[in-house]
Amino acid sequence: MFTELNQFLLFMRKAFSRPATYHWFVVVFIGFIVRTDTLGVTSIIRSLALMPSAYELMLNFFHSGAWTVTSLTTTWWQWLMTQGLPYKINDRLVLLADHTKTPKDGRKIPAVSTLHHDSEPASKPSFCRGHHWGCIAMLMKGYNKFFATGLYAQIHEGLSLFEASDKTVP
Repeated sequence: MFTELNQFLLFMRKAFSRPATYHWFVVVFIGFIVRTDTLGVTSIIRSLALMPSAYELMLNFFHSGAWTVTSLTTTWWQWLMTQGLPYKINDRLVLLADHTKTPKDGRKIPAVSTLHHDSEPASKPSFCRGHHWGCIAMLMKGYNKFFATGLYAQIHEGLSLFEASDKTVP
């Protein structure tokens, strides 16, 4: 397992333009693996027993211009393709897509919009405030089992309640 993890982390090196930023990526990645709670950067600092002064340095990593989400996800996709596990039908990759709506209580959270629930249980209102997530995964096959590996997730703001009511059905 350690060899596989090491190969993955070395492959991801090309997503970073500076060695120091790559080293912080390795620290953050390992911190995500070993953390026992989900309290953000604090969880990583605590789980790796880092000095409190590492908190600001780690925040700087997340705001660094030495990497982008695009370069990171592109490198992730390239690594997945080298593993020989992507499932293909007629030499075409099988991608899976789905969406979900997550309610949010805060009033000043970015990209929160009014959402309409598609399901009809009586216990929840038909409209809520929250995020509408769209996700894409790649179907993989290993050891005669299928599984989906996440490729991309994005918040879709969509139409607000007022914009939707102005639209007419042809």
